[in-house]
Amino acid sequence: MISANTALTIDRLRKFIPLRDMNDAQLTKLLRAVNTEKASKGQPLMKLGSKDNFSYLLLEGTIRLKADDGKIMEFDADHPSALNPIARLVPRMYDVIALTLVKYLRIDNDLIKGVASQSQSLPSYQVSGEQEGEATDFENQITFRFLQDLNQDNLRLPSLPEVAVRIGRAMENDKSDAADIARIIQSDPVITAKLIKAANSALYGGQSAVETCSSAVIRLGNKLTHKLVLTFTMQDIFKSKSRLLQQRMQELWRHSTKVAAICYVLAKRKKRFEPEHAMLAGLMHDIGVVAILDYASSFPEEVQKPHVLEQAIQRLRAQTGSMILSKWGFPTEFIVATLECEDWLRDNGGPADYCDLVIIAQLHSFVGIETTMNIPRIHKVPALKRLNLGDLTPRLSLKILDAAKDQIEEAEALLNF
Repeated sequence: MISANTALTIDRLRKFIPLRDMNDAQLTKLLRAVNTEKASKGQPLMKLGSKDNFSYLLLEGTIRLKADDGKIMEFDADHPSALNPIARLVPRMYDVIALTLVKYLRIDNDLIKGVASQSQSLPSYQVSGEQEGEATDFENQITFRFLQDLNQDNLRLPSLPEVAVRIGRAMENDKSDAADIARIIQSDPVITAKLIKAANSALYGGQSAVETCSSAVIRLGNKLTHKLVLTFTMQDIFKSKSRLLQQRMQELWRHSTKVAAICYVLAKRKKRFEPEHAMLAGLMHDIGVVAILDYASSFPEEVQKPHVLEQAIQRLRAQTGSMILSKWGFPTEFIVATLECEDWLRDNGGPADYCDLVIIAQLHSFVGIETTMNIPRIHKVPALKRLNLGDLTPRLSLKILDAAKDQIEEAEALLNF
């Protein structure tokens, strides 16, 4: 591997999640301190078990990560996984090899921490009736500690519910049939009841009602069953031991189910989207907030300052959500939706994707609701044009969604059963 002084820009550095909250002065300091590294095809970037104190950021090319158990993952610089450092855990959990000519940055973690801890990197946030320094102290504290634990893999992230994991494994086994999957689902009576309700709902119901879990799986099919079970198990994750934070979790769940229901209805009108896939993307778009609220429970006094907590959530939600979905093994489109769904003027130049659905669903869900978010009018959002959803009402409401009100309510009721 050889070093090369390749021109980098501040905007390019800011695309990496660990660096996106730094200001121009901090990023300029990093630019002056690092060089672009190169690795030819077949050369290693790092070895399994190594304990160096660097973050590796992929700039160009494709790499392969091979774990000790033989599991292999490949991605290039355009993949959402490349927004985070490569194989960040220490000791390293992978052998990392260049599959093409690769350009990357190797930055000392102490340098990143030193630059990030500078006072000008953390914006102030004043809450009415409080001293600005007091509010800033909390925001800085929770943000710094959260990112530190995140980078050192000490952060507790939610686990995918066991019943969903077991169904996923069963579906990988070609010998598993509807009866096998039903037996797994029946270990959770609540999920069983929800699945039977779904099979009999206006969304999926047939001419006759189904009464057993096996019959519901047969009507829905294995693939759809798996996605619905994933969806139904999510409600258990939106919980907190703190009374105040539990109220915030409940609000988050209601918002997420509303967005999920709208995503489902929008997807049904576009053949290129899978409605259940869209519903799950909508439900997951704020999954990072769940982990942040859980983390905030360690600050019982500061939880009394909800406006400051919301500021920290906005800074951390995308990075945390992408890590959770990566950990769970979710497809790329879910990770992209989590990372970019609040980039209202996002325009990737390509065809419409699930992130576009989540953006439009969120904007519609805000109609008639007070929000502190700085959101644009729907007709100015590029996602609307790519989705080609039709005309707008003067009140930011899509006519297509007004006409589908009953379907949205049906989907919401299913998620909140």
